[in-house]
Amino acid sequence: MAKKKTAKTQVEKAPKEKEKKETKGQMRRQQILDVAKQVLIDEGVSSLVLRDVADKIGITHGNLQYYFPTKDDLLVAIFDQEVEKYTDSMQVAVAATSTKRGRLDAIIDSGVAELKAPETALWRIMMSLASHNSEMAALLKKENDLYEVVLTEQLKLISPHLSDQRHRHMARIIHAILDGLGIQYSYDDADSAEMKALTAEIKEALFTVLEAS
Repeated sequence: MAKKKTAKTQVEKAPKEKEKKETKGQMRRQQILDVAKQVLIDEGVSSLVLRDVADKIGITHGNLQYYFPTKDDLLVAIFDQEVEKYTDSMQVAVAATSTKRGRLDAIIDSGVAELKAPETALWRIMMSLASHNSEMAALLKKENDLYEVVLTEQLKLISPHLSDQRHRHMARIIHAILDGLGIQYSYDDADSAEMKALTAEIKEALFTVLEAS
């Protein structure tokens, strides 16, 4: 005779089914983000159409809108994820070294690596959108502020004697330098001897400033 399911068994089963459903939903959400991001990189923001993204994945337009109701919602999620990856890579790089100079070099090197990646096209898109869209401008500011907050915390490990205000100011200087390099990489060879020498001098100059502060 088959055993009757107990209430306890049913209660134990419910969380597992919920966890499985959430995992499937997370995978679908990430799939949408990955496809949409590639469309942005390859074709630009004008080609990012929710219905087309849904078709590429093989889901309905309504199913996609369950995760991202509007194009702006999708853009926000893409940039949130990118800045998180950017800051995570910086923190991992800094944690891998123990000297002050090594940590500063790791910050610059991780930034340069990100600037050379295909995903850097996303930030150019964001800056273009921000010039005529107040919501995108606010999003760009939010992402940049988040990066600077994380960068400030890393600088505290390098020069703990500096004030919080000075740490944040140095973070903005480094951020501005990396933004400038990003512009140069759009028309110059990032791996050329000249650009490598420029990066080396930037590291040297920044370390000198930190030591003198």
